[in-house]
Amino acid sequence: MKIVSWNVNSIRARIEHLRIIAHEYKPDVFLLQETRVEDSKFPLDLLEDLGYNISIRGEKARNGVGILSKHYIEEVKTDFCEEARYIEAFTGGIFVASVYVPNGRLVGSEHYYCKLDFLNNLKERFLRFGNELFVAGGDFNVAPYPQDACEEATSLSLSGDMLCCSPKEREAVKQLRDAGFSDPLYDKGFTWWDYRFGAFKRNIGLRIDQFYLSRKANELFVGGDVLKAARTLEKPSDHAPIICEIGDKK
Repeated sequence: MKIVSWNVNSIRARIEHLRIIAHEYKPDVFLLQETRVEDSKFPLDLLEDLGYNISIRGEKARNGVGILSKHYIEEVKTDFCEEARYIEAFTGGIFVASVYVPNGRLVGSEHYYCKLDFLNNLKERFLRFGNELFVAGGDFNVAPYPQDACEEATSLSLSGDMLCCSPKEREAVKQLRDAGFSDPLYDKGFTWWDYRFGAFKRNIGLRIDQFYLSRKANELFVGGDVLKAARTLEKPSDHAPIICEIGDKK
């Protein structure tokens, strides 16, 4: 099973880009973040010909998550938090979740501590799937390791801690790994580049989009990558999609 996770930064602006990814890589499942549209206005009609079943949870002009699957989608849950930041389901013999972690705005702010709470609660949610085939993908808004943040970008921070790279944020995602959920694309490079400063051409980026796999899913992990070519398309999302492949049950 091929799974693509992607912060599209507005689904209505990225329909053609999604089509390109669908035709070129033929994923079985898309996990989408930041769709930025309420459910009633999600462009379902523009995706019908791609052959995906679709489950969504949206908000007007912000947040929003979705699951697109070539398989029937069952056991959909979106009750993790009040905002449209999480959706999980069972599809194609595997549990999947699309996650959009809050940005946190400023290290030490009220929003920052809400972000840490979100991540801590996320670990408890993932533990429900600890003995299942489970793949979560999303924009975690955390660069887990020092190499996940361009040194030049880090140097631009005026405070001691750069958002997405602070010790408490990194500890929060480490807790996911310590709980048994692997980060298999840890060595695949950046996934996000600012629209400004020629950041993509200069490769000033962050790796803030990740997959987390349960032990059973990790045993079946075949490979994955960052689909950087999507960031070169006209009017792209500031995030590149990431892809992983899970093999058949042994």
